Amino acid sequence: MIGLIDADILVFRAGFAAERTKWFLKVYPPRGDGETVQTFNSKKDCLVVLDEALPGIHSRVEGEDYQMWSERECEPVQNALHLVNIIMKKIMDDLNLTEFDVMCYLSGGENFRYAVAKTRPYKGNRNAAHRPTHEQAIRDYISSKWETTVTDGIEADDALGIAQRSLGGDSIIVSIDKDLDMIPGKHFNFVQQIEYEIDEDLAWKKFCIQVLTGDTVDNIPGLPGIGPKKAEKMLDGLPSCDWMMEVARQYASKSGKRDWFAYMKEQATLLWIQQQPDQLPPIPQSLQELGGTDDEETTQDDTTAVAPSLWD
Repeated sequence: MIGLIDADILVFRAGFAAERTKWFLKVYPPRGDGETVQTFNSKKDCLVVLDEALPGIHSRVEGEDYQMWSERECEPVQNALHLVNIIMKKIMDDLNLTEFDVMCYLSGGENFRYAVAKTRPYKGNRNAAHRPTHEQAIRDYISSKWETTVTDGIEADDALGIAQRSLGGDSIIVSIDKDLDMIPGKHFNFVQQIEYEIDEDLAWKKFCIQVLTGDTVDNIPGLPGIGPKKAEKMLDGLPSCDWMMEVARQYASKSGKRDWFAYMKEQATLLWIQQQPDQLPPIPQSLQELGGTDDEETTQDDTTAVAPSLWD
């Protein structure tokens, strides 16, 4: 058995565990003797005290009535690397693997999804500055200690999906990312220590549900007002071969877009985790006929085998 490690998760868990963000608040005029600065462990706690001291966000001006700022406190990089070792050892012990049985996957800088996203910037809702201070050191350490693939043009998730499919049942994906549940095969949530298996139908259903709901974490909109429970109810009672047809029907009627099919393909391509190189989600072009549209973009008969650039 080969353990396919979602190393992006390790980088962020170990990196953020080795640092703390402190929040500071100074309210004017100073109360008591001298200027008092209060310290908090979270911005939320800081705002609670600010609201008590100066009620009403429209009646206070930062820089005049108060100052609020944060500072990042980092532990030595060795602490983060030590935590990576602890996590990896626990994974290998839980799955009865050796260091020769694990393959780590890290996302590189390039990702085709940034060019595909037209409706909203892919991951555009994330704070680009909110990354671990020791991120590069942790990435370098993982690459030096275990067999590691750094992706180019795709995400680590795609590389995990391709590897899982190519190993034909002799692998297990190790992550806490539920998006990877659209990949058939064995999975291991290393935080909850839960090992489970996803069959082909369940994997396909997970994907279809995500196309309906979108993904707020990655800034992918999907359909308005459709959550996971409502999406699952839409597919219940239908054979798996009709799930994507139902997704298309919902987009045709609820997206509010004349070019709903192009919009649906965009969201599906952003959400789809590849299981073969350059693979796109298998959405038949014939589904476009389910709703009226004047979209005349170039079609592809085999949507599972064309390069992502053809969808731009």
